[in-house]
Amino acid sequence: MHKKKSRKRTQIISLILLGMILLSVAFFTFSANFNKVHNLLLEKDIEQITFTSNFVTKLIQTEIEGLLMNLEASQKMFLEYSEYNTESAVNNLKEICEDFQFEKAGIADLEGNSIDSTGKREKLQEEELLTSIRNNENYVSNVIDLSDVMILAVPICRNDSVVGVIWGYYRIEKISEKIDLNKTSHRYFQIIDDTGVYISDSSNVNSFAQDVNVWEEMKRYEIADGITIEEIRENVENGEKGEFYFSYKGKGRYVTYEPLGINNWYVFSVLVEEYLTDYVMQIERIFSYLLWGVLACIALIAGAIGYSTYRTTAYIKAQNDKLSSKNSLLFMVLKHTNDIPFEVDLAKRTLTIYRSKETEKTICKSLDYYTPDNMLKNRLISADEYENYRYIYENIVNRKKIESPVLKVRIDGIWDYNKVHINIMDEDRVIGFLEDYNEQVYQSEKINEINKKNQTDPLTSLYNREYFSRRVNKLLKENQIGEVGESALFILDLDYFKQANDTLGHLIGDQILKESALAMKSIVRSSDLAGRLGGDEFVLFIRNVRNLQAIHICAEKINCALQRTYGEEGKEVAISASIGIAVVTTETTFEELYQMADIALYKVKEKGRNGYHIITKEKESDKYGI
Repeated sequence: MHKKKSRKRTQIISLILLGMILLSVAFFTFSANFNKVHNLLLEKDIEQITFTSNFVTKLIQTEIEGLLMNLEASQKMFLEYSEYNTESAVNNLKEICEDFQFEKAGIADLEGNSIDSTGKREKLQEEELLTSIRNNENYVSNVIDLSDVMILAVPICRNDSVVGVIWGYYRIEKISEKIDLNKTSHRYFQIIDDTGVYISDSSNVNSFAQDVNVWEEMKRYEIADGITIEEIRENVENGEKGEFYFSYKGKGRYVTYEPLGINNWYVFSVLVEEYLTDYVMQIERIFSYLLWGVLACIALIAGAIGYSTYRTTAYIKAQNDKLSSKNSLLFMVLKHTNDIPFEVDLAKRTLTIYRSKETEKTICKSLDYYTPDNMLKNRLISADEYENYRYIYENIVNRKKIESPVLKVRIDGIWDYNKVHINIMDEDRVIGFLEDYNEQVYQSEKINEINKKNQTDPLTSLYNREYFSRRVNKLLKENQIGEVGESALFILDLDYFKQANDTLGHLIGDQILKESALAMKSIVRSSDLAGRLGGDEFVLFIRNVRNLQAIHICAEKINCALQRTYGEEGKEVAISASIGIAVVTTETTFEELYQMADIALYKVKEKGRNGYHIITKEKESDKYGI
């Protein structure tokens, strides 16, 4: 009997020890994973704020560069004026304000005598602006008198000499509007100059900004890690990047800062700590409940010695409760992220997806369901993503590492971009997660859209002067022309365009420019380059045609295509084109070709317009009145 009781007690003690071991393992596993979750989220958001900072920096740079390029392209309309204070000049300035969203615009001579788009005449007081212009340099000011307005200016050049300046007032808030960050987001940005004055302060609800100067603002903050305001300020004055953490009234912020590349301006990108701590606190509460549950289970097990049958039942119940709490914790974490964990069991050939947004959901299916052909058949991937997905699937099944590729896949009926991460890969198991990558893709697409905008003329969609000349110079430098046949630069001026613009109105003028651009594009090949330098001046770069005769044929086709009549009877203007052509020789540049083609264009206009003239290394040839 005693041996029977002793054996029973031994069984009970063994069960207790086993239970304590299991609970301890669960406890420590949870603790480790809890810290990993917190650190992973912090690391991910710090990485995201750096990405956002780079995005903001690139956008502002391209926007200001685009505005300066627009002003440069506009200077041509003022070259014919001997005096700027004319009604026509004022009308042109009004058009510049409408087209490029300037608050106002103006022109001035090198002495500062100015007239603006309202017709007001005054003396420019910005000596720094005039100094930059006299040195043939573009100018970007800081914000003027706390008005959120900055001045952008470019020189007006005639025969390679600076004769004046064209300037525009631009509201900094227009740049902020184009960045399009959510005002309630846990990430926001602020732009300051090197003295600490806010160029643009975020309208985000989480911003603490109250002063006009960031250094005065930071005196109220508690900055961590022994970093001082003086050290941060010194880094900014020296053009260095950096990061720091501060708290104010119990609320913390992570901050990164980097130079903008314009006027010693800086971008301060801020991450709100509450975003992390709010949901971490929820998890902490669950953690606390689970901890007390573990202690309670141990107490119950200790008190259950001698009640083997009851204790066995209680132990099983405690294990089920623990498992339920652990699963609840997992889905609680998943509800606060768009990332999707997954597990591949290579022995059982199954794939389990842990998915929770509104409801707790676990999907476990055979690996055969996720084959590339089946995913394509079920429209879970597109045909464009087939090879990318096949690479991921085959490498996982064959236990080979992958380099975190980005995959477009349909989840819950919505097409999403996901970055595939593999955290664990052993003999029979692969564990990873799908990172929500939609925001990064969106921001990259937006940057590409901005870059495209700054490469093209907004009216005709042809390349603008800056991008066209850069492309041609690159081709010439890389010896990508002249390999087969002939290549040439065309300069085209629309004959009588100014008469049409003045007589028929600017709307008809814009129509002429658009239709002329389409006509030229329809004649040349997709591999050729077409651009608008400004006004009615167009350029073409024809590459690698069979011979010189092909260039003659191309010029004749363009002359014919651009011969059009606009207006009504009694008020008609006949439009044609004068074309100057320079054939490419060895070791040349866009600027040299442009000068040759411009000489050729002058000869066409000398002989009555509506024709073309070709300059080659050996000879010249032309044709008029096509």
